[in-house]
Amino acid sequence: MFFPMGKLANRIKFVRKRAKLSQEKFAEALGTVEGVKVSRGAVGNWELGKGISRANIAAIADKFGVSLDWLESGRGDLPQSVETSADEFHLTTGQKPHNLGGQIKANARVGDAVKGFVRIPIRGTGMGGREGYLILGDQYLGDVLAPPALVDVPDAYAVYVIGDSMLERYQHGEIVYVHPYAPVRKDDDCVVQISMGDGEPPHGFVKRFVSMDDHQLKVRQLNPKKVLTWPRSRVIAVHRVIMGGPA
Repeated sequence: MFFPMGKLANRIKFVRKRAKLSQEKFAEALGTVEGVKVSRGAVGNWELGKGISRANIAAIADKFGVSLDWLESGRGDLPQSVETSADEFHLTTGQKPHNLGGQIKANARVGDAVKGFVRIPIRGTGMGGREGYLILGDQYLGDVLAPPALVDVPDAYAVYVIGDSMLERYQHGEIVYVHPYAPVRKDDDCVVQISMGDGEPPHGFVKRFVSMDDHQLKVRQLNPKKVLTWPRSRVIAVHRVIMGGPA
């Protein structure tokens, strides 16, 4: 099961953010589909999961160069790039060199300043406990240089590992880098966000993915070895860890 990309609404949002467009500009780019002009409100509803016609799904796939099968069902590979205007002459934050076509030679000249290094925020206040949980919210704890896999990923973030529950994989105080849109597979390390109810902020845990269905999420911790289970109704998100290392 893929989460959160298992939801069509999130795949649409992913395509829009990768294209660096507002909902209004995204609608303008799609124009008219089957005689109906796409509005900003329609895009907002799609991203809330309120329904979308197959014609509009096909229009998004065609316009933004993604697989219709992936967009519609989540099957296949995650899109790796989006179209970039040939009129852009500078490598800017969020762009990868392979998206710049003929500009790459100029950018790669010895002596030229290479721009485009991107930093991503560190989230989560460490609270400890036997499972090493984090309080996840909108707090900003600084930022770190993004690894190549996250350079143009919207909403990417990093968290500190709290405690020793994931030894020997991660030590207390190390940083893990998180791709919120990548498919999560069995035995992937991940950051899970769990609703605690009663007005408490979500708790986050760095664990190893086991499985998730309509009823429950299962993850594994390594020290001591055990499987943790939460009802599916309490699961806010399961985000894939791309890599980790010393802070």
